[in-house]
Amino acid sequence: MDISAVQRIEDPRQRAVRINELIDEQQAVMSELTRLRREAIEDMQRFGISQSEIAKLLGMTRSRVSQILAGSGRKPERALLSGGDSVTIVVPVEKAPYPEGKERPVVHHEDTEFTERITQLARSVGLDVETEYAGQGDFIDLNRDGLVITCGPRQSPWLEQALSADHTYGFARDEEGWYLEDKVAGTKYRSPEDAGEPRDYGYLGTLPRPDGNGFWLYAAGIHAAGSRGAAKYLADNLAALYKANKNTLWSCLVACTFDPDTRELTKAELLADVQRRGAIPTARK
Repeated sequence: MDISAVQRIEDPRQRAVRINELIDEQQAVMSELTRLRREAIEDMQRFGISQSEIAKLLGMTRSRVSQILAGSGRKPERALLSGGDSVTIVVPVEKAPYPEGKERPVVHHEDTEFTERITQLARSVGLDVETEYAGQGDFIDLNRDGLVITCGPRQSPWLEQALSADHTYGFARDEEGWYLEDKVAGTKYRSPEDAGEPRDYGYLGTLPRPDGNGFWLYAAGIHAAGSRGAAKYLADNLAALYKANKNTLWSCLVACTFDPDTRELTKAELLADVQRRGAIPTARK
């Protein structure tokens, strides 16, 4: 790679485009080399070479060799995100006015952070990722494998109806605004952020597809911070959630804390326990 040639590009737009191209190329190469290295280590093991011998050969620790092997292939907990080979992350877009008077679709920074967190999580377990944007009132096809949605119920009335399939937790609203509720206990959880605290609540769980053949995953907050908190809790606890809830529909409520100045998340924890709601539906053949 000729870095000096990139630096000589005078137009900053062209320079940024070229740099972006090179980064994508390098990431693709690194991904392929990582896969080939893992396969070579696996082949050495099949030939009877121990992890200690492999570590000495490659100039790394035995624990690093174990880590590489542990990351091989598609991890079983990917099934918590998708029944297929990929995930599609659906995030909301809003129209915002610009100085020239025209409205343009915009994605909020916190929704971008949500997308990045779920993307990293999905790729870490061997899934491909696509992103889809939904405007106010847009219909989202729920009959797809690997759907991860973060749009709030205020985004669409039909989404509010879809959430009614969860008889344990959900969103509701009254004259004071939106809140999360424990439908069984009758407990209302209003966002502390509405009272000026750097804390918010979110819903995290799976819901049945309308066609009765699988599930879609929903992670959304009363405010944007709650959505990010739900994504953080999912990323931090994916393996444990899969072990406890594989092949079942489940949901929980998450509380998150963030820095009041930077809005960076500092903690994500359960607000209400994970509840299981029976087996994931599958279509009869």
